[in-house]
Amino acid sequence: MIYHDVLEAVGNTPLIRLNRMTDPEDAEVLVKFEAVNIGGSVKTRTALNMIQAAEKDGRIGPDTIIVEPTSGNQGIGLALIGAVKGYKTRIIMPDSVSEERRKLVKNYGAEVVLIHDEGNIGACIEKCMQTALQMAKDDPNVFVPQQFENEANSQAHREQTGQEILKQAGKPIHGFCSGIGTGGTITGVGEALREQNPDILIWAIEPEHAAILSGKEVGSHIQMGIGDGVIPKILHQDVYQDIVIVTDEEALATARELAAKEGLMCGITGGTNVAAALRMAKKLGKGKTVVTILPDTAERYFSTELFDA
Repeated sequence: MIYHDVLEAVGNTPLIRLNRMTDPEDAEVLVKFEAVNIGGSVKTRTALNMIQAAEKDGRIGPDTIIVEPTSGNQGIGLALIGAVKGYKTRIIMPDSVSEERRKLVKNYGAEVVLIHDEGNIGACIEKCMQTALQMAKDDPNVFVPQQFENEANSQAHREQTGQEILKQAGKPIHGFCSGIGTGGTITGVGEALREQNPDILIWAIEPEHAAILSGKEVGSHIQMGIGDGVIPKILHQDVYQDIVIVTDEEALATARELAAKEGLMCGITGGTNVAAALRMAKKLGKGKTVVTILPDTAERYFSTELFDA
C-alpha cells in the first residue's frame, strides 16, 4: 500500500502488555504506544482532526497562518500538518519546554515564539494564549485552533484512539487512567471505553506541582504536556471517578523502568501514566485489565532529567 501523504499513516499504534513491571496478583496493564505514531506523539491525532474540522467548516484556507500556544507536542503535530498541507505555522511555547521540542517545530518549517516561564506554568500558558489571540486580532489570516476548548480534540480520541483500544484489546477493559493536559485524551478515550463498560474505573492524573483539580498550588514541574495550570473547557470532569497525583521523581523512575524492563522508550508523562496505572492494577487485582497511554517518544527528552541518570 502506498500512502498519498504521511498524514494517512496517523494512528493505529500498538497496544502492548507490560510483562516485567507488574506482580502476579496485579491486573494486566496495557499501554497504547504513541511514540511510534507519525510525529512521535499522540498529539498528531488531535492536531490533524482540529485542522481537518476547520477546513471542513471553511475557517481556514490557503493564506491561513496557524498559531497555537502549547507546551510542546501539539505544536509539533500542528507544525507537521502545516508542512504537509502548506500552511504557515507559528507555535508559541513556554521557554521551559525541552530544547528538542523547539527544534522539531522549527525543522517542520514553523516559527517558534518563546514566552518566559517564571515558575508558574499556568501563568505562562495563559501568556502564550493571550499572545496568540492578540495575533489573531491583528491579522485576519491567523487561525488559533485553541486545543483546550476545541471539541475536535476530544473527538479524535473518542472516535479514533478509544475505538482502536477497544478493537485491539478484544476483551473487557476494567480501568483507564490518563494525565490531563487539554483534557482531550481522558475525555475522548474515557467516554469511548465507558460506552462499552459502564462500570470502568477511570482516574485523572495530575503532577504534584500542578494539581489544580486537586485544589493545590500551581508551580513548575517536568511532566511536559500535562498539568498546564488550567482547567480545560473540553474536559468532562464526570468521566473520571478519582484524581491521583504523581511526583516528578516517580514519573522519571517509571519512564526509565519502562525502557530498561519493557523496551519502551517514552517521555516523562508516559512514566506518569504508567505509575498511576500500576497503582490501579494493584487496586483492581488479578483477572482485570487496565489501559493507559504512552503519549510520546523519549527522543524529545535527551536534554532533560530523563537522561541524566
